[in-house]
Amino acid sequence: MRRVLVDAALVVRNVAGLRQSILDAFEEDDAVTLDLVEEAVDLCGVQLIEAARRQAQAVGKTLSLAHPGEAFRPVLEAAGFLTEASEDDLRFWFHEGSVQ
Repeated sequence: MRRVLVDAALVVRNVAGLRQSILDAFEEDDAVTLDLVEEAVDLCGVQLIEAARRQAQAVGKTLSLAHPGEAFRPVLEAAGFLTEASEDDLRFWFHEGSVQ
């Protein structure tokens, strides 16, 4: 498993760098964990993580969060990500249910 330390805010000005870090990590391993240090997040940051998670699933790889993303909850709720969240969604973002 490849761990990517993300110590910058997950906001629009930083998503290009994070995107490249995620792509580079998946070149090295099929399982990538994001260790998100900074709690600041906007919709662009959430969309990038969700897109990376879905793409990883589509190609048989795994993306996970090292820690529950409780700081993301307001953005996820405001953007409608949690309106009909599946068990997998809740497990990914908040580590609810089975261990991630």
